[in-house]
Amino acid sequence: MSVTETDYRDAISRFLSGVTVITTRHGSEIQGITATAVTSVTLQPPTLLVCLNRQSATCRTLIESGQFAVNVLGANQQDLAQRFATKQPDKFAGVPTTAGVTGAPLITGALAHLECRVSAQNDVGTHRIFFGEVLSVAVAEGRPLGYFRGKFSALPP
Repeated sequence: MSVTETDYRDAISRFLSGVTVITTRHGSEIQGITATAVTSVTLQPPTLLVCLNRQSATCRTLIESGQFAVNVLGANQQDLAQRFATKQPDKFAGVPTTAGVTGAPLITGALAHLECRVSAQNDVGTHRIFFGEVLSVAVAEGRPLGYFRGKFSALPP
């Protein structure tokens, strides 16, 4: 039995996901990318995973830096989700950020920031899976941004 890419994409699009921007810094280079493939792995030690396309600039910079931040976007940040989903060269232009403990940019107004050090990584198909030991967290109140059937949308309160 074989599953086509179209069938798989159609089925997985029905899974409601939260929306994040993964950011990283290596030297003077900063990168960020919208990602919905983010999940908690374990509480001891606090660890999460993110999956990034190996062709992305963010993936390459993250490999070099060994550190990243997960910025959990709020309902009012759909424009940022769309911006960081593109390949435009300066995604951070005009985006207020602060440097986290890892040096990765933390997007101002995000519902949560989780800063991580890569503890393991593995390639699967077109993507690299990064396991990140969480070094620092910060949270704020607000409604989350969701992704369902190929569209961003604010979740009701």
